[in-house]
Formats: sequence, structure tokens, C-alpha cells
Amino acid sequence: MFETEAELVELQAMFDAHLAHANPHMQGIVTPERRLTARQVARYLIGTKHVAFATVTSRGEPRASPLDMLFVHGRFTMGTGEGATKIRHLRANPACSAVHVDGDRIAVVVNGTVEWITRDHADHDEIHRIWSETYGSDPYSWGEGVVFFRIRPASMWAYAFHPEEFPE
Repeated sequence: MFETEAELVELQAMFDAHLAHANPHMQGIVTPERRLTARQVARYLIGTKHVAFATVTSRGEPRASPLDMLFVHGRFTMGTGEGATKIRHLRANPACSAVHVDGDRIAVVVNGTVEWITRDHADHDEIHRIWSETYGSDPYSWGEGVVFFRIRPASMWAYAFHPEEFPE
């Protein structure tokens, strides 16, 4: 787990704010007894998780694709080749969403905008190290033009049918 106490407090505030303004249908599903805390989510998201990652085309058409994700400092952090269609979409419109879901067991949702993690970004070296350690090789060796990015969240929420299955 890479999150500081301050990051967990910020993440919890995002969860709470989103669910406080949720519509009645969502509130009927994501009831207080089915909500996860930021600490539960951060512990669960250790290691590689897979997400449905969504962007929009220049015509506003949604596009989703599977993508690996590492949760680092309370943010969905991802990488792909610079030639990927999703990168072109993000460069034109930074809006994006990602959902990690395991049936009814758990869902973690983030909506926001892309933040590019270039080699000169303050967090690049740590993110690069974490990805290299997680995968056992340098992501930049996987092919030409690997791009790192993360989602700067506008909203996040989490759900679990049995939250007690997810320790803090």
C-alpha cells in the first residue's frame, strides 16, 4: 500500500462526497452497509488490477478497453503504448473513467481527467520503480513509446456486497 494517511483522508472525502450526492437508485444499491472505506480500497488494490478504461472520441462517442492498473497514492495509474487509440483520445479530450469490478463482490469507480506522468514529472521515478518491481522488468523495455498516466479524480466511489471481506 502506497497511500499516506493524508491521501486516505482525501480519498475517503471523495467517496463520501460522491455518495452523498448520488441519486436515489444508486443510494438504494450502495447502501451504507455496502460501502468500503478508503483504507479497505487501498489494501484491496495492491498489485496489478484490471480495469475497463473509457475515453471519448472527437465526436463524443464512448470507447472502453481493458487495461492494467496499479493504485499508487490513491490514484489509478496506467501505462500503454503512445500509438494506442486511447492516447489519441486523451490528448484531444482528457476526460476518462475507469472501473475495476469483480462481479457483485467489489467495484471501484473513478471519473476524472488524465494526468501525464512524463519522465520529468515529479512522481515519475517512483511510479516507474513501482511498475518495474511489480512486473519484474522495465516498462520502457516493452516497446517503443511507453506512456504512463493516471486519473486525476473528479469523483470516486466503491462498493462491496460484503465489505467485511475486505480488511482495513
